[in-house]
Amino acid sequence: MFDLYLFDLDGTLVDTRRDIAEAVNHVLRLHDRPVAELATVISWVGDGVDDMMKRAFKTDEGQFVGELVDEFRSSYMDHCTDFSHLYEGCAETLTSLQERGAHLSVLTNKPQDLSLEILRRLGILQYFDRVVGPNDADLRKPNPSNLLSLIRDIGASRERTLMIGDSRNDILVANNAGVASCGCTFGYIGRDALLELKPTYLVDSLPQILVLTGPGS
Repeated sequence: MFDLYLFDLDGTLVDTRRDIAEAVNHVLRLHDRPVAELATVISWVGDGVDDMMKRAFKTDEGQFVGELVDEFRSSYMDHCTDFSHLYEGCAETLTSLQERGAHLSVLTNKPQDLSLEILRRLGILQYFDRVVGPNDADLRKPNPSNLLSLIRDIGASRERTLMIGDSRNDILVANNAGVASCGCTFGYIGRDALLELKPTYLVDSLPQILVLTGPGS
């Protein structure tokens, strides 16, 4: 097994798709724009809330994007777990890893306050040593800085760290940091897109993580 397991949030631990789409469409309606299909909204996810709103409104105008982000955050914070749910086997997998003595943390491009609230409401916050969201746009995945900081803070090594996620950024941040990666086919981009990124491992459910072996195991 590995010593440190780093998890993405959306599409990895929690299926958040409908709540994200509801909040985005709420903002679109506020500005008399047509609502978007679920799949379209999810195609905008992964690079931070501001990038998501830029894609939704097809704009780079800074002040306007800031207003859109505030509107999204206000709606989403109130309704972030109306429909969101843990993926099958999530809590059991986290329990097993913790009982084995592994360190668990979350590394996400979602704002930290929103991430903490989702994990708290869904009852799995207590499993994680750290929950890290980008406090600076330049530090978002696939930038490896926050990942490497987590390794140092927890006292692990790159060789015995596994980054688990469902997106391109999750596999790329692992590559950039020099750690093993695990792609989750049940997430938002699917098996074929993940295969093209050549993750170290590929799983179809979270419990499959329990049988992966790290170097020297």
